[in-house]
Amino acid sequence: MTWQDILKKAGFPTTAIVLDFESFFDTDYSLKKMSTVEFVCDPRFEITGLGIERLPTKAEFFPPGKVRMLLKHLVRLYGSNFENATIVGQNNKFDHLILREKFGITPKFTVDLIDLERIWDAQSKHKLEVMAKRWGAPSPKGDTNQFKGFHWADMTPEMRQDLEEYCKNDIEIESFLFQKLLPAVITQPEIELPLANQTLQLYLKPQIVIDFDLGEDLKKKMRLEAIKPRMELRKRGIKASRKWISGNIKFKALLEAFLPDGESVPMKQGKNEMIPAFAKDDEGLKCLLNHPDENVRLLIESRIAMKSWPLHSTRVDNLMGQARARGGKIGAPLSFHSAHTGRWGGAEKINLQNLGGRGRAGAGTHPLIQAVRGMLTAPDGYIFGLNDYAQIQARILPWLAGQDDLVRGFANGEDIYSAFATELFKALVRKPKETDPGPVNKLLTIRRGFGKDAILGCGFGMGTNRFFERCRANNDLRPMFDSGEYNWDFIDKLIKLYRSRYPKIPAFWKDVETAWGFVTKYPGQTSILGAMTFYHKDNATYIQLPSGRYLRYPGARVKAKGGCYGADSLSYRWNKNCWGGFLTENIVQAVEVDVFGPALLRLEAAGFNIVLHGHDEIICLFKESEAEEKLKEMAEIMIEVPTWATGLPIAVEGALTKRYKK
Repeated sequence: MTWQDILKKAGFPTTAIVLDFESFFDTDYSLKKMSTVEFVCDPRFEITGLGIERLPTKAEFFPPGKVRMLLKHLVRLYGSNFENATIVGQNNKFDHLILREKFGITPKFTVDLIDLERIWDAQSKHKLEVMAKRWGAPSPKGDTNQFKGFHWADMTPEMRQDLEEYCKNDIEIESFLFQKLLPAVITQPEIELPLANQTLQLYLKPQIVIDFDLGEDLKKKMRLEAIKPRMELRKRGIKASRKWISGNIKFKALLEAFLPDGESVPMKQGKNEMIPAFAKDDEGLKCLLNHPDENVRLLIESRIAMKSWPLHSTRVDNLMGQARARGGKIGAPLSFHSAHTGRWGGAEKINLQNLGGRGRAGAGTHPLIQAVRGMLTAPDGYIFGLNDYAQIQARILPWLAGQDDLVRGFANGEDIYSAFATELFKALVRKPKETDPGPVNKLLTIRRGFGKDAILGCGFGMGTNRFFERCRANNDLRPMFDSGEYNWDFIDKLIKLYRSRYPKIPAFWKDVETAWGFVTKYPGQTSILGAMTFYHKDNATYIQLPSGRYLRYPGARVKAKGGCYGADSLSYRWNKNCWGGFLTENIVQAVEVDVFGPALLRLEAAGFNIVLHGHDEIICLFKESEAEEKLKEMAEIMIEVPTWATGLPIAVEGALTKRYKK
């Protein structure tokens, strides 16, 4: 299809306008140091020009004095919000925020080149100069540094001419990329383009009210939390200054003083030499976090607290700063297709996709981090309506793998967690009741929790060691493991029970790995697994999903024996260990997106005011007087099963709340 065909199929106007603003910036005032909304709404903001190209005409440049006149002309031609044209650009959050905040124009139909590139390869760099080189744009990207610190009035005629050429060059590159990328990457125009556009609209329209008082209170508590482990060390007579805790060399020496004889600080390969494994995600540090010596654990907790709490406090600051820029409200800054599975991601240094859930196995989420959600409130007279897809990945997995008994259990509303825990403990497990005596309530909660952890955590190949470490990292569970009430053997029993109780799921991991490896090793061949097709093309392995959308793995490779099941070792550009469990998780998350995305579009078409969404939840804004009825209607729309997903047991759980909560 041509790019016009794709726009038409998406329901977008086939008149395309590429648009790119230029603006003043300097050392202290730039998008590198500020969020987009704070930059655009800052008193120092100044437009230094606007470039446009109305395909197929040539790029034009308009100096700041003519920008308003040009936009009025475009409004006369295409409507008050350009509803009769598709507006194209690179990083539309910037250009379209300018249109809305400075000129009252919110384009109805948009295409962001970054979104198109993410569909192609979400993990690549998406700067315009990189994209131009990758796709063979006819002219190179210029350099803006020559304009740094210069207002339009300060520029010489030569500089103004250079700015015009720079801007027109960018426009020409963007026009080239639009016409090349749209047919190359879009396979479902009626879904992908409207979803990308909807994502931008959530950001442009601020409707979420920020609670500044709560934010300030959380910052104070976070500062105290950052020093709490160090204070506990002092009570034990261990003097550990910030300098000793934060520096790698000093901290290594401090840690060595407390490790038992024969035990050393875990190391990892650095760029040039072996270095301490002190990064938050390093397995060595996770092991130390579960160390039997409490002093060692406190040292690691001090290190993590000192590094992580300032980041959480900064996110609170960023939320408040961006809200102040727009009169106390924020839009939801999300990144479309942020992961190669199609999942959305956070943006603008506040990452509303990752505000933390309650958790259990693993360290869980600290209550203060969870409390950041509460800063997001509904305006007066309105309330948030939340509906999330219950256990969506745990439902998709057995549906794909053919584990029909588990699918039926979900479809019939059975308590899957309790059923598994009952088999694990050889004793009846159920949901605890308020009337249960304290000890009974506690026992049922713990045992059912292990059932929940198994159903939600074991579906992608988690092994005994990882599950055991996650349990010991949980402050509520660790005492039970320290006492010997639960141990490694118990977790090994849990893992083995899951895999024997649901044998088609481990078999599915192996089948996925075999199919992926086969087509990668033998390009030109295809492999069919259920409703999925595996193939290799142009140095990338593809998985066509049941929906028709595809997962793409660039630089896919098969090496000599050494992978899982005694098979070949599989890898692609961004991951060196593509075994079956990993690939299965990718597929399940992608299918989740294929259920979730169309639901967003159905809600929008039905007039629902979506203000935010997470990986499996959608948040709408309702008038308080009609909230109960609207929440039910929202749920009915969300549980509609796509035609390609017949038999998938979808369910949603809803709530009404003035503050965003999990």
